[in-house]
Formats: sequence, structure tokens, C-alpha cells
Amino acid sequence: MHLRHLHLSSITPYSHASHLQAILVRRHLDHKALTLPLRPSAPVPPPTLLTFQAHPTYTCGRREIPTITQEQITYLRAGGTAEFHPALRGGQTTYHGPGQLTGYVILSLEAHGLKPATFVRFLETSVIDTCKRYGVTGFTTENPGVWTSQEDKIASVGIHLRRNVASHGVGLNVTMDLKWFDRIVACGLVGKRATSLQKEGVAGVSVEDVAEVLAQCMAEGLENVEAVENIIEEEVLSWHNEAREGALR
Repeated sequence: MHLRHLHLSSITPYSHASHLQAILVRRHLDHKALTLPLRPSAPVPPPTLLTFQAHPTYTCGRREIPTITQEQITYLRAGGTAEFHPALRGGQTTYHGPGQLTGYVILSLEAHGLKPATFVRFLETSVIDTCKRYGVTGFTTENPGVWTSQEDKIASVGIHLRRNVASHGVGLNVTMDLKWFDRIVACGLVGKRATSLQKEGVAGVSVEDVAEVLAQCMAEGLENVEAVENIIEEEVLSWHNEAREGALR
């Protein structure tokens, strides 16, 4: 089995990346919906890593959605320069934007011997291994995400599970403008700062480069995965069209 990697090369609206993620999740859920006698003849869809840079966007986790006010949303939109979207992931408000590698991992936990806690650990370890390739030491603390010091957070982690199908994933700061984090208490952690590979001294690296390294680290850490296979957006959209046509028959 291969880890399929779809990288969106241009700055992408958050809603479009979410749409692609939903298509990938639906493939897994449709497989789980098959009656048991049919499942052996229909292999589990392979895991997919969707990586992209979003337009400036603030998102909040599902538990925070009922508490956030319209006044807060207006403030986060920064006079129309940023978007705001509620997300199904856990966690609190965070930021995605140019210079950050957002990586959504869509897979069936059982197919890779994972449980929710070990899936989160897998995401954190993949980011730590990626940072290590660039000479940056990352680690975990009692707080979520990956850190380079007790005060400096380089990556956020947030997941969503439905019938043991995982989605969402990580946001790794590469070359982004960290001032966007000044508008929020990132992930609800007072007194902490955001950092990036660039701020940690890594020069001349692109988000595309880091996406390839992250994909390789994830493939190495996933049970039953042999290699990375790059795919294109049109392939994912074709799955969506095939599913729609099948539903209409």
C-alpha cells in the first residue's frame, strides 16, 4: 500500500481544501458502509496526505463553535483580509496561511494498527522527524502540538474521527508571517508563542520542499505503507464524480 500525497501548489481557499478532504473521507466511509461479505473484494482505500497553503484563515474547533461570537468573528476577519471557518477538528482557534504547511491525513485507523491516541502521536512524531531533517529539534509537552522550547510552538495538531476514519492533521509553520497569531490566543495557550522553521534558522526552504519531507516521514511511520505515491487533484475530483454518478443509478 502507498501513502498517496496530493500537494496543492498554489495558495488555496480553505473551503476548497476542505471539499477535497471531504471527498477523501467519503471514500473511506463508503467502504465501511459495504456489507461484510463485500468488503474482502473491495480493498480499503489507501491513506492520503493532502498538503496545501491556505489563504489567511482562522478556524475554530468543534467544541468552540457554540461559544464564539459574531463580534469575535468580525475581528478575526481583519477587515476582509482573512477568512473564518468553523472546523470539525478538536482544539481551539488557530491560524492557517501562506508559509504554513497544512497537512490533512485521511485514513482508516484499523488499516494501520492505530487508535486515536496513537494516531495523534504518529502525527506529532512525523512533524518532529520532519523538523529534524532541517536541523530543528522538536518535541511534545503536556500541551498539544510540537514545540521547539517550552514557550515556542512550531506545529499544531487537531483531528476528527468518524467511524474510525481520521481527517484533519497538522499545521507546520515554515516561512509564514507569525504576526497573524497576535490576533488570537493560539490553541487557547496563554503566554505561548508561535515559531517557524525560518525563525529557528532554516533558510532557503519552501513549503513544497517540506511537504515532500513530511510525506516521506509519514510513509515511514505508517504500518502497511511501503512508499509515497504523488497524485493530482483531478484524480480526487474524479472519485467524487464517480460516486455521484453511482448514487444516481
